[in-house]
Amino acid sequence: MSNLIVTEPVYQQLARLCRQALVDGTYAPGDKFPSERELAEKYRLSRATANKVISNMVAEGLLQFRPGIGTFVLAPAKGLHNSLREMESFTEHVRELGLEPETRVLAFQKMDSGDLEPWIRRGLGLTEEDPEPVIYVRRLRLAGGEPVILEDRWLRESFVPGLEAAGLRGSLYQLLESQFGIKLGGERHRIRARNLPAAEAELLGAGEGDAGLVVEGPGYASGGQIIWYEVLLHRGDRYELVNEVRGAGQSSNTIVQLLARPAA
Repeated sequence: MSNLIVTEPVYQQLARLCRQALVDGTYAPGDKFPSERELAEKYRLSRATANKVISNMVAEGLLQFRPGIGTFVLAPAKGLHNSLREMESFTEHVRELGLEPETRVLAFQKMDSGDLEPWIRRGLGLTEEDPEPVIYVRRLRLAGGEPVILEDRWLRESFVPGLEAAGLRGSLYQLLESQFGIKLGGERHRIRARNLPAAEAELLGAGEGDAGLVVEGPGYASGGQIIWYEVLLHRGDRYELVNEVRGAGQSSNTIVQLLARPAA
């Protein structure tokens, strides 16, 4: 990992460099990652700062702490689809099913990261001590006129200066590449079931307490910087989780897949 620079807060510098070391292969899956003491000594910063970075990377599933042994690099989590492009292709996938895609922007708000809930701020790789501007976006994704995904997303404004709500009616990921020149590196997601609260159920055209599928996690630039944190709420009767397990030496795959028609 390269030496620290002075154009951004120390915590963010270290977090970026540590993630980049995983992206560029400096530390491969299974390798032992530097300890907080080693990071603190190398970059001449406090052990508390190093500990916070490592702890967040453990929470994100990038590293694993083994008591009495150390911290090790985990294998990359499998994406929800085979590639980042497939993850973005809501529009194309809906059309393949013979349905018309639509995106409605329900909220677009600029705020300070210090005002965010702590779990969102941590998901963005930010700290309360070093706040920065963030854009909150809520979008509703529809297939054939039927709401299927409620999306809440927080973007670091420094990566998307001048972003406007009108530009979010299509693919955000294509917008990031074409307008802001951001090469996307990937996403890391956690998936869980959730019963729909009344307000979210109404937006999704479902019933209160109906099943939903939550997909949550950060999105990265190719350099390892976190650009956004998202929480996607899928209608449980329109999506299913498909897990494909293959033989030794072959990668497995997990997909959240839109059904052509509601599940029975």
